[in-house]
Amino acid sequence: MKDIYESSDKTLIDQLLEEQKAIETPVGRLADDANRRSEFGGGRIYQSLIPTTVPAAGSQYGFEIDLDRCSGCKGCVTACHSLNGLDESETWRDVGALVETEGASSFQQTITTACHHCVDPACLNGCPVNAYEKDALTGIVLHLDDQCIGCQYCVLKCPYDVPKYNADRGIVRKCDMCYSRLSNGEAPACVDACPHEAIKIVVVDQSELRAATGIDTRLVPSSPKSEYTLPATTYTSKRPLNKGLEAADAGSTRVQPAHWPLVFMLALTQLGCGGYAVLWALGDSPSGLRLAVVSGVSWLLLHSGLIASVAHLGRPLKAWRVFLGLGKSWLSREAVVFGAVSLSASLATLGAFGFTFPGTKGSLAATVFLGLLAIFCSAYLYHDTRRVYWRLPTTLAKFTCTTAIGGIALALLFDLATGIATIGLLVSVAVVKMWIERASLRRQGVPLPSSQLVFGPLRSIWRGRLALMAIGIAALSLSSFVPAGVAWGVAGVMALFSGEILERALFFKAVDAPKMPGGFN
Repeated sequence: MKDIYESSDKTLIDQLLEEQKAIETPVGRLADDANRRSEFGGGRIYQSLIPTTVPAAGSQYGFEIDLDRCSGCKGCVTACHSLNGLDESETWRDVGALVETEGASSFQQTITTACHHCVDPACLNGCPVNAYEKDALTGIVLHLDDQCIGCQYCVLKCPYDVPKYNADRGIVRKCDMCYSRLSNGEAPACVDACPHEAIKIVVVDQSELRAATGIDTRLVPSSPKSEYTLPATTYTSKRPLNKGLEAADAGSTRVQPAHWPLVFMLALTQLGCGGYAVLWALGDSPSGLRLAVVSGVSWLLLHSGLIASVAHLGRPLKAWRVFLGLGKSWLSREAVVFGAVSLSASLATLGAFGFTFPGTKGSLAATVFLGLLAIFCSAYLYHDTRRVYWRLPTTLAKFTCTTAIGGIALALLFDLATGIATIGLLVSVAVVKMWIERASLRRQGVPLPSSQLVFGPLRSIWRGRLALMAIGIAALSLSSFVPAGVAWGVAGVMALFSGEILERALFFKAVDAPKMPGGFN
């Protein structure tokens, strides 16, 4: 180093400073652009990293990530957080990593990711209140904060973990590619802040993207399959990534939120529908007070579940908007059908208590039909998230068995049906339900990630669920043969119903949650 600078009259420090000034960096170019713009009234910050024209018809904006340039410094994360004024716990852009897990070589690739502004966005398709729109000119997927009711269904629908629920605001928010900055010819915060120019905005042809996306296409190894939403982000590298790379957090088990209002909503509405189903199945045999009491208990269970569901919303006063997405959202369809169930169940219960109104006749059958339709909608809206643990056959079977358990348990409690045959039916349904619960943890004989959660960090809930089911069946069985049968019956029903609530908690807490590769844990 001394030989290089010894011929100059300037000190080594002066020469190093001059050399540093001569190095062209993104920050330096940013300053130069700003100076030129202020002097000559022209120029554009980072013009080379954003398109100079709006997309043509059939095209849209998308992120292009140069993996060879990304160092994982998280400057993009910080800039996104600061420029968008995010709350302390919010992040719209994340940085993860892919690692080599096989062979003697060691390899790590950092991955920066935000909203992919998909061609067919799952968040938009699932929203029950039309709080998302895909900008017709740019293709950017925008979230309309004033429309959002905080149902969080888009969080479940998105396979990339992009929409983030903000509990303080009661709504979901997400990356909008700094739409206002792009509209003014300025680069998004992440593009602007990256010191290596690893992120830029490009124009993507939607038809070409569709043609290039196969059933096994992924943005990067270990990311969700692209065919579901057709993400517009492109990751480039001069050295193709090994398909065997794994996310740095692939081995970590992540217990998901329980969503307790939804736990009670699903369990109680299905148990209530079971009560109406058993009344309809028995026909005219139950009459008088027992008919009215069972109908009343079923009505309370059903409506307690519906009321509980409102507590899940961040903005419950705007819940009336839920019908807006009826044409595309299964959550809207579930809400509308349950509204019809509530009306028919109320008429059936009033009829059971001796009140006669137009529509009372036939309301019980209508309640059973609409209740089963609502249960199907409930099962399908979770299946529609494409999470393996929530696939339709096992989810619908679980929900149907809960309905049957509710009806049989109430029939035993109020002596609508007694004897060994009824108890045997309850045991049979319980055994089938347990088999389905175990089967839902495997696919084609291979354990799912959910199995690691159920028999790992959630095993105490699983054991409690088994114990409550066994206690409930035993107590209900005793209620038919001992003097103090009512007390045993009440205890049995409470144990059985509590067991179903725990099973529904596992349904949410153990679900697989697809996302882009995360960081080291």
